[in-house]
Amino acid sequence: MTWEVAVYWLLVLAAGTALVDLVPLDWRLPERGAAALLLGVVASTLLSLALSLWWGVGPAAALAAPSLLLGAAVGVTARSWARRLRLGPNAWGSWVAREWDRSGTRAGLVVALVVGGVFYLIFTRALVGSVGSISASYPTVWSDWSVHASYAQSFLLGHNLPPRDTLEAAIGLRYPFLPDFQSALLEGMGQNFWGALDVPSWLISWSAGALLWQLAYRVTRRSSAASVALLLAILGGGLGFVGLYGDGCQQLARTEPGFSAQSCTSLSLQTPGAATAFVAHLPVELTHLPRSYDGQNQTNPPVANLKWYEPLLAFWLPQRDFEYGMGLVALLSLVLWEAYRGRRKGLLVAAGVGAAALPWFNPFGYLVIFLVGLWWLGRQRWWRGLGLYLVPLLLLGLPRMLYVVGGPHGELANPVGTNLYPQLDVGWLARAATICTAARFNGGAACDALYLAGASPVTAVSYLAQSLIQPSLWGETAGFWLANTGIFPLLALALVILRRVPSRTRDELRDLELIRFWAPFWLLFLIGNVIVTQPWNWDNTKLLDYWYVGAAIPIAWLLCAWGSRGWWRVPATLGVLSLVLSGLLSMDMALIGQSSLSQVPAAPAHLAFAGRQEELVARAVLRHTAPTAIFLTEGQPTEPVSILAGRTVVLAYDGWLWSYGQPLRQRVQAVEAIYAGCPASGSCSVGKLLRAYDVSYIEFEPGDYNNITANLGWYEAQHLPVLVHTKSYLILDVRSLWPAKR
Repeated sequence: MTWEVAVYWLLVLAAGTALVDLVPLDWRLPERGAAALLLGVVASTLLSLALSLWWGVGPAAALAAPSLLLGAAVGVTARSWARRLRLGPNAWGSWVAREWDRSGTRAGLVVALVVGGVFYLIFTRALVGSVGSISASYPTVWSDWSVHASYAQSFLLGHNLPPRDTLEAAIGLRYPFLPDFQSALLEGMGQNFWGALDVPSWLISWSAGALLWQLAYRVTRRSSAASVALLLAILGGGLGFVGLYGDGCQQLARTEPGFSAQSCTSLSLQTPGAATAFVAHLPVELTHLPRSYDGQNQTNPPVANLKWYEPLLAFWLPQRDFEYGMGLVALLSLVLWEAYRGRRKGLLVAAGVGAAALPWFNPFGYLVIFLVGLWWLGRQRWWRGLGLYLVPLLLLGLPRMLYVVGGPHGELANPVGTNLYPQLDVGWLARAATICTAARFNGGAACDALYLAGASPVTAVSYLAQSLIQPSLWGETAGFWLANTGIFPLLALALVILRRVPSRTRDELRDLELIRFWAPFWLLFLIGNVIVTQPWNWDNTKLLDYWYVGAAIPIAWLLCAWGSRGWWRVPATLGVLSLVLSGLLSMDMALIGQSSLSQVPAAPAHLAFAGRQEELVARAVLRHTAPTAIFLTEGQPTEPVSILAGRTVVLAYDGWLWSYGQPLRQRVQAVEAIYAGCPASGSCSVGKLLRAYDVSYIEFEPGDYNNITANLGWYEAQHLPVLVHTKSYLILDVRSLWPAKR
């Protein structure tokens, strides 16, 4: 770490502390620190983006932004700071002592330290650098952080300002790129490549976890409930843990002489011995992602259709924008809830301004916090307060949000996959999704989902009616969520029933207003089970995880309220364990090693992110090409031209771009035509296509991620200048193939 990086983090924390002081809330010590870190990063990164348009990505813009924010915030509260300074050390010590004795402070600090330590162990090994190589410790990081690295390097090395999408040349950048822009700032100050991604993810996730605990504590007034809620937010899963025994049986069938795999599917005299023997092998046999913990017997899975993966490994780790979104939503929900409970107008303005930053970091979070504030304040009929909240939220945040969602809406015959969204899809992944256009639906086709573009309101209502009258839908959906979230929906139903039954529980429920708190989060659940918001329908989990986190807080309160009453502690403890056991088992892959059903010592999985060849390619590209040069590549996810050199490519891995909603048919066809070279006779469009996409260099690389057939022989026959030639990579300068200008 360089001195600039150290000064940057000190300035960010100081600026965040001053910004928190502008919010008229009675902050506890741990939530003040977590909020200061989050607000300092978010506000500084936004201002640094503006400054970088003039100064470029470097120490000047990175350090100036938090300095200016600190000066402005302290200037606004100058009298308050002067009064505090005049009080002197004795008064400061008394204030710290009072804060230390406040309810929730000590527990909050302990939880924050534990969460910070655990997240440090997990996040700071996401990418690991050594001499001549960079590796990823988690498969989801390998697949997702290639995008984040590419965007970060594009800002620093590719001079990508104002931002354009460097993974699809000449396209506007609708992706929430500011988390990656902050990584570019850190690298520009001397932070190493992997640390510039690891460290912010760790710190922001730490802040988000601490703020989630504080939100749950303010809502439930129980530190135990807040801890359970945080545990569910990180490790919550479904019934996949029932595959534990099946995995053990499969292991024993491979390694124990005389043991039959048929014993895995029925109880017999061998069952106790099998279970006992499996316990001794737990570190080796535990399962792997992407499924939460559903057993490795894929021909006869113990629980079918598991789609809800462990939040930590599926969302927190790989999706860097999610970390920022979860932190901001937790902080803003805390502020909104206090404003709602105390009818405090000043908090609403602060919440609206903070929410306006979300489209730059996590657009789903913007939708969530909009609905949460609208519901709480609207149900209270506090219209003036609602206006104070919505005006800054919409005025400052809506333009960016409209730009993010205003892109193309896909293609029916996309070469990567059907890319139609948004859709009406009642039941979501609980059943197969045969997507119909309005014409096909009105023509009598059997449809599991309806593409909304071109569908009239009458068609949409007709589809909904036909779906809802199917008895199988209700059973499939209920079974799906029971399998994927365990007793979570049953506890939610119990909470609603208890709200109506006269008891001490009902009185506390009403006093805490827990049903009012969680109602907008269940609205998110309804939306996620009716509308597919992304080309890849599984991506609805990016919205549904906010439902799970918000709904988990009252459910955690219920479990802890039951658990404080005599013998109820046993079922309450078992209930918590059942909700997190799948997630705990999945952590074996992350912290111990990839499961393999073999008697070998478990070892962490290291996936090559970049090696010596990739570094050679990147150095040559940086040395001999312009920052704005455009490359044609075959779509390797860990493409050194983009993740290390920050250059723009015509078409990156199409699985990413498809899931972002980009229509790819024309571009994929052009890339295929260019790589095919020219035929022996007849016309050739290679030169025109290269000129049309402004391609200066073409790369031949290992792997075939975009399913493109490359005619390397034709290009070698053209005797083009060679930019890079290693064992696995060849990059040629193709500008001589461009047609002459007339």
